[in-house]
Amino acid sequence: MWPGARYGLGLMWIPLSCGGGCCSHAGDLAGYSTRDGTSADGRRVVVLEATGDGDANGATEVAKNALIDQQFCASGPK
Repeated sequence: MWPGARYGLGLMWIPLSCGGGCCSHAGDLAGYSTRDGTSADGRRVVVLEATGDGDANGATEVAKNALIDQQFCASGPK
């Protein structure tokens, strides 16, 4: 998991670099993965879909999480 993340009932709370956080539920199958996030008020949603099996050192996962964080934080602190 990510630093500061919390998990329960299939949902994960992930802190954002601009403050606040988003609710998420990731999914993976061989060769395919999804990452998503929903703001606490439900007004913003980000969905990332990717193909490929990633890498052994986790850099792909870090990049996916950074893209979601970037989209939520694009308009400034929440």
